[in-house]
Amino acid sequence: MSKEKSLFEQLGGTYTEGEDGLLYPNLAVSETDVTNINEFAGMHGDIWKRYLKENHPDRYRHLVRLGELQKQALEVNEEAIEMIDAITNQYLKSHKPSNPSSTMELWKLREQAKQTAEEVVFHDIVYRFY
Repeated sequence: MSKEKSLFEQLGGTYTEGEDGLLYPNLAVSETDVTNINEFAGMHGDIWKRYLKENHPDRYRHLVRLGELQKQALEVNEEAIEMIDAITNQYLKSHKPSNPSSTMELWKLREQAKQTAEEVVFHDIVYRFY
């Protein structure tokens, strides 16, 4: 009688028989998977990971188990940067400086645009449940 392999075995997995006679899968997390979680994912991606870990621990652990946390954090960071650029450009188009040759006025205007964009990005992207 031939024993049909499970999907886990077909993918190269192995089992260990326990004292109770049940088969338990041999699972291990490699060092690269563990260090991958702590890699830098950009400012917004790292803040999102911290937010998720503190406020949605089940989702955080699920993404870690699937090996998707870092990938998702990089996507959050990329989306945040794109949105910051778009909002900043829109703000600068609608708020023209009264003296375009004033470096200080231009700097203040850019800082206001950046702060406005960051506030929107944190609310709409970073502090969001993905």
